Amino acid sequence: MMLLRFGAHGRKSACRALLICLLAAGTHLLSPSLLTAQSLHQQTIELNPGWNAIWLEVDPLQLTPTRVFEDLPVDVVATFSASSRSAQFANDPSVDMLSAYGWAVWYAPSRSDAFLTTLNALQGGRAYLVHSATNFTFNVMGEIPPLKIDWIPNAYNFVGFSVESPGGPTFEQFFRHSQAHNHNKIYRLVDGKWRQVVSPSQEAMRAGEAFWIFSQGRSSYQGPLEVRADSSFGVFLSAESDANIGIRNLTDHPVSFVVDHITEHHDAIPMAVQISTFDPDVPGFRRVTVPFGATEWSQDFPTLEAGAGIRLPLRLHLPLAQPGESYSLLRVRSDLGTLHHLPVTASRPDLAAISTESP
Repeated sequence: MMLLRFGAHGRKSACRALLICLLAAGTHLLSPSLLTAQSLHQQTIELNPGWNAIWLEVDPLQLTPTRVFEDLPVDVVATFSASSRSAQFANDPSVDMLSAYGWAVWYAPSRSDAFLTTLNALQGGRAYLVHSATNFTFNVMGEIPPLKIDWIPNAYNFVGFSVESPGGPTFEQFFRHSQAHNHNKIYRLVDGKWRQVVSPSQEAMRAGEAFWIFSQGRSSYQGPLEVRADSSFGVFLSAESDANIGIRNLTDHPVSFVVDHITEHHDAIPMAVQISTFDPDVPGFRRVTVPFGATEWSQDFPTLEAGAGIRLPLRLHLPLAQPGESYSLLRVRSDLGTLHHLPVTASRPDLAAISTESP
């Protein structure tokens, strides 16, 4: 049954990925409205006049830049997608990006060069250059995609990460435990120019910000606190299947973390955690299910020592589960200021069938 759950969600994600590819190729046979968002998250980014380097965490509900930036003071958006090891950025982002290999660019329909647009869809888990005419707060709603950086070795990578706002880690705190990224070959956009982060211990990462960082060789690094679910698409719970979240401290010092259940824009999925207890008077271990309840909640967990990890076994709390499918989000936040969002899907087709058959 677990495989069926993953397969169903995987087919939906594959359909969305296909739509993005079709839009990127200029195909207009499908509409984004055909896909219904599930685990939603709103990302907020403060944009300044001129060029901004942003990290998009969500797949927008409207995929096309024209729809996403409709009635907003944005006239150019660009993203870099080539696997080139050559120099990928200039000191001034306003250089002619169409002439640079690997850049896809969107021009607002009001511009005379709009016909040169090559960027037709926006994806979460990508970095973008966004040109704005004024200061404004950019709010974008969408689904959380698998946020995994696929590092290009021996090259600068245009990336970003989810961090607290305010309270993000410094570049050194975030990267010093990765051999491939423990250096100051980092460039962030300041007043429309790329400036090197000369002292990574003195500069903090910002939520929604993208930057260039060199990967010295191959890397799979995703941050100082590793968070993984059974599926890259999130957590899937049903009457027949449970799920696990693995959390590991990759640093050389203790790290504490909190798990939040976020129900804004969602259903409140009743979850429970299974723990093993030991009684010296009774041989063996005993499993106990501790329910969190069908509501928003925040749970502190024991501090993880350097290199230590924990497995969080989750299950659907059946007495409070609703018929059909429900969606919500789990957020893992650390005392370093890192964030991880995990979409949650709960399924009770057995209850849905009963309610459908009821008179």
